[in-house]
Formats: sequence, C-alpha cells, structure tokens
Amino acid sequence: MRLIVIRHARAKERDAVQWPDDRERPLTKGGRRDFARLAARLPSWIEPPAVVLSSGWVRAWDTAAILANETGWPHAVRETALETEGGDAAVDSILTMLRSRDQQASVALVGHEPVLGELVGRLLGGDAVVVFRKGAVALLDIDATEGRGTLLALVPPEAVERP
Repeated sequence: MRLIVIRHARAKERDAVQWPDDRERPLTKGGRRDFARLAARLPSWIEPPAVVLSSGWVRAWDTAAILANETGWPHAVRETALETEGGDAAVDSILTMLRSRDQQASVALVGHEPVLGELVGRLLGGDAVVVFRKGAVALLDIDATEGRGTLLALVPPEAVERP
C-alpha cells in the first residue's frame, strides 16, 4: 500500500480562553497559504489516493479540505483513530484501521503529532523517530499486515519556494 501521511498545517497557538476545546483550534492564514502551495505540487509527484482519512479536529479537517481543493483528490472521510496525540495504543489503532483497508492501493492520512511520527517510526522499524513539521507530507510504501514500510519522501512545507 502507498501511504501518504500529512500533518495538519500551521495552527494558532494553544489558548484555553479562545479555544477551551483544543480540537477547535484553527489554522493560521500563513499555515493555510504555505500548505496550499505545497499541496498544489503534490499531484506532480504522488498519484491520488483511493481515500483521504482525516482527524475531525478543526486544524486537520481544514488541512484536508485544502488538500482536496488544491489537488483534486477525494474529500476527506473522518477517521477517529487519527484524533489522538499519540502513544502505542493510538499507533496500534491506526495500523488496525490500515489493515482493514489493505485492498486499497493508496491511502492518505491527515492528523497530528506526535502520533503521525510514532506511526511512521513504527513502520520504519520501531525505534525510529520521525518528526513531522506542521504541514509536512511523507510518502511511504507499507505492508500494513506486517506493520513495516519504506520511507520514500518527507517534505516540509517550506520546501516549496514562495513566489
């Protein structure tokens, strides 16, 4: 399976007064702009996935919407396994979900750190540490059944030059 892993774009700073529920924290204007610039380039080097799965938290969901608008890829489907901040149980849950989709040639995930880095680290051999910058995109070939993969690319949003 081809796996496209995307961390949400740059979001506003945590603020318990403005967003008592951190799941509601939005993207910044710059985060939207920078991710849109990167997303617009994705179709030139990544085939469209069969499905885009996203956390329903505002910053991830809005990143997935930008992805669909800029790439023409499918609109996101909410995946609650991505609505976490990490840990072994969270990674196990995501891998179980991916195994249930092993008939799909390509899947994109839009979510949060540290769970995305933990997921990619586990796929690369368990002890690897992968840090995703906000708005970064990783491309892997994985065997979901074995829980192993090969990292093909990890691209931060600043890799795309500003006009």
